[in-house]
Amino acid sequence: MSADRTTRTPWPVAALVLFTAATFLSVTTEMLPTGLLSSMSRDLHSSEARVGILVTGYALMVALFAAPLGRTTARVRRRTLFTGALAGYAASNILMAVATVYPVAAVARLAGGLTHGLFWAMLAGYIARMVDPARLGRAMTLVFTGGTLAILLGVPAGTALGIALGWRTAFVALAGVSLLLVLLGWRILPDLPGADAADDLSLLQVLRTPAVTVVVITTAVTMLGFFSFFTYISPFLLHAGVNEQGLSPVLLGYGVAGAIGLFLAGLLIDKRPRVGMLGGSVVLTGALVLLAVGRGSVALAVVGCCLAGMALNSLALGVQAATLRAAPPGATDTASALNASAFNLGIGGGALFGGLVLDSFGVGALPLVAGVLVGIGLVGVAAGRRTGFPATVPL
Repeated sequence: MSADRTTRTPWPVAALVLFTAATFLSVTTEMLPTGLLSSMSRDLHSSEARVGILVTGYALMVALFAAPLGRTTARVRRRTLFTGALAGYAASNILMAVATVYPVAAVARLAGGLTHGLFWAMLAGYIARMVDPARLGRAMTLVFTGGTLAILLGVPAGTALGIALGWRTAFVALAGVSLLLVLLGWRILPDLPGADAADDLSLLQVLRTPAVTVVVITTAVTMLGFFSFFTYISPFLLHAGVNEQGLSPVLLGYGVAGAIGLFLAGLLIDKRPRVGMLGGSVVLTGALVLLAVGRGSVALAVVGCCLAGMALNSLALGVQAATLRAAPPGATDTASALNASAFNLGIGGGALFGGLVLDSFGVGALPLVAGVLVGIGLVGVAAGRRTGFPATVPL
């Protein structure tokens, strides 16, 4: 990649902190309705189930449009595209805050899903152009911390604000943060160009690259398996014997374990990425097997959930870094967009598939089915030694 299309420094602190704040905003925006379902359903005159669909529809828009949006906007200057995505979050959240009927709220969330797909399609490639390749994994670890903090702090804080001052206030607050980040981004971030004609590879051409194919399929299958279980983690924990008052502490433990997993992955991602990927896949598969075998035990359910949280964050970081390194020259944005689509396909598809398993075989079958799918993902990692998941990072 030519020098005029990068502005690499060993560790661009201000830009990475801004990216971290943006991922915090992104994930908080995506997940906030889960904590405000009851109050939103009352004001929008819809059932909680219909309001819950706003989360699923959001993920579906990312799955369907992240890759095409990333490809369509490949030549747009990166700072313009990044701040435009943040402005899109602001518009979506403002529309959500003023919605008085369900259809308007649905439009707001679908627009937010498009913004989310665009944001994640271009984020990793932008970072890759700014950071020394030897430190790319550590940079991604820092940025992904924003998503972890969103689950641990952002969604609970937004929920508390929404309960205290009304759910619309929470979305207005997110819109305000979005606009602040737009201003900071325009001031702090380098104004890098998009792709040029030499980088004009189609989605299909990038997807046909053996290393990208392995990573994208592994991502989709693994996330499909995990979210077929995690979407229904609350009924599973209740079935295992955890009482309703114990759900929040268990989920907090899941989040803390995820932060630990992200830290551990960050130690390996730049020097031994394959070790981190294999370790995360083995632990996640083992955690689901443990949950399947010990589904009547509260202790095993808690341990299994925490292990799963730790492994998932490790894998999320690992597949993102693997995607950047597997991409053909000049196609990091397109490859990242494909991986974002695969990730969200797993989220939305997992929710649907897990629901079918739940209705047909009961809650106890969820971790077993999820374990089989995640195990297939483990096979993909193991088989990808010469393609998407090499033992070391070429410098």
